[in-house]
Amino acid sequence: MSRPVKAGPVERARRAWGEGIPVEVVALAEACRARSQHSVAQRLGYSDATISYVLSNRYHNGDLPKLFVTIRGALMGETVECPVLGEIARDQCLDNQGKPFSTANPARARLYRACRRCIHRQQKDVA
Repeated sequence: MSRPVKAGPVERARRAWGEGIPVEVVALAEACRARSQHSVAQRLGYSDATISYVLSNRYHNGDLPKLFVTIRGALMGETVECPVLGEIARDQCLDNQGKPFSTANPARARLYRACRRCIHRQQKDVA
């Protein structure tokens, strides 16, 4: 008697999301197939559980648009023009938005001020 073959992340995501599967979820599933779910979760800065919830279309209480921005930057190569750093990955942009003010590094201080009024800002705590 043979064991049933476990579905991979792409197949699992397609089953859970159906025809309307977002391209970000497909990219996430493909990255998990190419590497491991754990390594993808670490790359994105999310937990393994979050990645599993997204793939199975059960991430209902989380900030899915923010996660999709991170996926587009880290896994899909989306970039934005930063007024301080020039062209950067979209996930880097999001990460910089969440960093606190620091006088230890002049570039960090410039980023803090620029991020507060940038057109790419997604953080909710606009000052």
